[in-house]
Amino acid sequence: MNFIKNLFGRRREAKVSSNWNDFRFPSDVLSPEGVGVFTSSDISEAWSAVYMAKALQDGYHGIPIYFAAHQKVVELAGFLPWTPKMHVYSSDMGTLDPALPDGLLLFSPSPGDDLLKFVQKITPLACVSSAKHPAVNIRVKTTADAFPEKIYGMMEILKLKVNTAWKPVVPGVLADKASAILSPVSHRTLPYILATEAAAAVFEKKRAEVPLKIVVVDGKNSNIPAGTGAGIIAAMVAGASAVATTSRDLWIHARALGIPVIGLDRKDSFTGWGGDPATGDTQFLEQWASLIRQGW
Repeated sequence: MNFIKNLFGRRREAKVSSNWNDFRFPSDVLSPEGVGVFTSSDISEAWSAVYMAKALQDGYHGIPIYFAAHQKVVELAGFLPWTPKMHVYSSDMGTLDPALPDGLLLFSPSPGDDLLKFVQKITPLACVSSAKHPAVNIRVKTTADAFPEKIYGMMEILKLKVNTAWKPVVPGVLADKASAILSPVSHRTLPYILATEAAAAVFEKKRAEVPLKIVVVDGKNSNIPAGTGAGIIAAMVAGASAVATTSRDLWIHARALGIPVIGLDRKDSFTGWGGDPATGDTQFLEQWASLIRQGW
């Protein structure tokens, strides 16, 4: 099985490398005709793409910015202060609506398996990332180990100025949809703590002090419908006073949006966005007590 996987992996990489256009350095990096960013449906990749798109807007004045995104996370692009040229795909990542133009300088701050399949079907000028990946042919090494600092480090090396103080802002349409779910009658939400069912259960079991209403985001007792889109969940995170989570995605939403968060990470999966999630109940409760003392 490994032999077959490696064989087809090498063939795919060879096919990708045959797609590359002629590339001139540094002019094609400093003055491309168009730049783009790609993301799969993964929440970490999606938020890194949002930050990357904003950095590209800052660094490349007057150059079109293209955003290729899976339909499950496309709403996160609405957290940008402007609307890039959107290109959406679903199951077939080579079929975009609308199609991307050829010859883009493509950026992928958090490349995953889907990037290889994507680049295989389009014709980018080059693919840029700080990470080593078979689909990346320009790697910009940085010393940062978490987002968004990885992106800022990459742009600094490329001599492109960005606003490192920027934070995503929830668009009004998503804020309204979130309020309609959280407060279906008044559409006005009082301060709340957003939590996963498992995190709330730890608070209840240990009789932890909880100064605000807890809104449970998952489980059978949640008022949030299963399958609620990533954009609306992000809007709920953005409106929370704090987040307590056992979910990787909720942790990343909070870290990307700058919302106070504690996480219980039993599987060591809360990676990529910094922070210090707890590995057990005791540490989790200690972090919660510290957060309450600190305030928000």
